[in-house]
Amino acid sequence: MSTMAPACGAQQPGNIPTPFDWWPFVAAPIIGGALVYVWTNGIPIINGIVGASGAALGFSTLTGGAAGAASIATLVLYYVLKADGCIRSVPKGANICFSGIVNDTTDENSTAVDILAPFAMGPAGVFDVVVKSTYWHYVTDDSFWVYCDDAGAAMLPCLVKSETACGGHIGSLVGVTVGAIGGVILGYLAAAAVGIAIGCTATGFFYLLCLIIAFIIAAIVAAVVAYAGAVIGGAAGEGIAAAANANDPVVKAWKGLSPGDIVTVQGNWVTDDSLGNNEIFYTTSINRTGNVGSPGPYTTAQADDAIPSDDCNSNSNPPPPR
Repeated sequence: MSTMAPACGAQQPGNIPTPFDWWPFVAAPIIGGALVYVWTNGIPIINGIVGASGAALGFSTLTGGAAGAASIATLVLYYVLKADGCIRSVPKGANICFSGIVNDTTDENSTAVDILAPFAMGPAGVFDVVVKSTYWHYVTDDSFWVYCDDAGAAMLPCLVKSETACGGHIGSLVGVTVGAIGGVILGYLAAAAVGIAIGCTATGFFYLLCLIIAFIIAAIVAAVVAYAGAVIGGAAGEGIAAAANANDPVVKAWKGLSPGDIVTVQGNWVTDDSLGNNEIFYTTSINRTGNVGSPGPYTTAQADDAIPSDDCNSNSNPPPPR
């Protein structure tokens, strides 16, 4: 254990090692491959329209719909395939225990995101803990950044998982898949119908303009339907997850926290891949044992004095391997 107080701010030169999240970028080739099959083999409901509107117009409407649907599918995949423990596992770290004083809590929920983009929902919230000096190593080891409060006391951010967000992610993934398929079909039908209505013929500049219009209409319709599918599916997933996890003990404990609370916390200890600070992702246990009864910012000395002993055995709690 270090006897030197951690220096706040940047700790190491160079770039923060950020894993490349390549999963979302495989979406377009997969969707494209499926649509090549559809183009080659046809879809019964629209084969007649292909013949009526001409091969070029049919190809333009199909590719426009595919482009619109793929753009929304890729957007949804970018969020739902993040390593957040919903579909992909969280970053692997050590299960640690530490104690300190809650400096602040932040509710990460957003009604607008919940309704309009359930696939982008994040953690339920975060609370920053001014740690006892015994646990300074959890703040500093291998970190690129050290969080401190206004008094210069080292803090460890603790994130609280939202099972409701996970439900929204899974529901959005199902919804955007259904919506993308339906969107391509509806976009194809709408654009082909417009092409026939305005009298597209395979001659001259007007036909090229007609193909562009068909492409745009198909793309817009497919994107709207795919996005609607993601939102509707996400809302359904949120509702199911919220009902199933109404009594989540960690969320309930987090909602009851206030600045100044004395806590013992357990969770998965990792380094954040954006700023480079160490954090708990996610918190698995919160034990509140009191409140220091004074306004923040709080100091390490207050944490040391307020917690002469705690639920963690300091003597057998050295820095785990990273």
